[in-house]
Amino acid sequence: MQKPYPTFAELPVDQNGPWGNAWGLWGADDQLGTLNHLTAERVRAAAREEIITGERVSLNWCLEGASNPRFQHPRKRLEVTLLNKEPRVYAFDDEVRLTSKLFVPREGADHVSGLSTPSVAANGMDADIMRIRLRLYYMGRKASDFESSKEPNSIHPIHQGLSLDSMRTGDILVIRSGYLAQYATMTPNKRKELDDFYETTKPCNIGVEAGEEILNFLWEKQLAAVAGDSRSFESWPCPEEKKKWHLHQWLLAGWGMPIGELWDLEALSAICDRLGRWSFFLTSAPMNVPGGVASPSNALAFF
Repeated sequence: MQKPYPTFAELPVDQNGPWGNAWGLWGADDQLGTLNHLTAERVRAAAREEIITGERVSLNWCLEGASNPRFQHPRKRLEVTLLNKEPRVYAFDDEVRLTSKLFVPREGADHVSGLSTPSVAANGMDADIMRIRLRLYYMGRKASDFESSKEPNSIHPIHQGLSLDSMRTGDILVIRSGYLAQYATMTPNKRKELDDFYETTKPCNIGVEAGEEILNFLWEKQLAAVAGDSRSFESWPCPEEKKKWHLHQWLLAGWGMPIGELWDLEALSAICDRLGRWSFFLTSAPMNVPGGVASPSNALAFF
């Protein structure tokens, strides 16, 4: 049974858990976290209001990802093997090996270590399909190679053609920084330089600045999830003075709020600009892996 929804100031729900947690809010055995905001009634209303033209676009970056592996994470790269099922017969199978954290991931609650317990309210990986009217926000800056470019926007000027009051429970916040668009224009040599840089350095990455204000906003607006086109959604690494507001800790382990990273938002942004609208209907179907901590997002936007 769900408890009354607390204000941000009233967190944590579980007094024995970490600061700001929502453990047990939707029941001791809950597996959805903030995806509980996506009720059947809200999904139905979103589909009715947002699917108008029938246009749709994938938000998935190519599974091959970056040209060099360290751009994403120092983990095993995608391997695809074509298997001939029978000699001299045109019948083939694909054998695909990948790390779920790579390639436009959607991270679940267990991705962040140190805070997950059997009682944590959320593993978004068990969600069948995530559908909702989605607000598209822009916070883009054209950055130079290897540089961290930051615009200290507050929450209010980030939105595009939408008022904060128009946001509804279950909406999803997506931020386009232009990160992947810039990578696509880099020469092979520049990409190799970037990869070598990641091997020896823990570079800064563009993203949302961790802080009490953004956490208060996400919680009070009762958003279902967040996503973006950068490597970590939040600005990384998290500065020492901001560690208490580290978004991955709060969102994933504390609230069970899925985080989408490295989403390809370029075609989406072009459609939004052409249609002059910044909300649409979203589906995201993660892989059905019991206990999984992340998955390719398999995200589609419908207009």
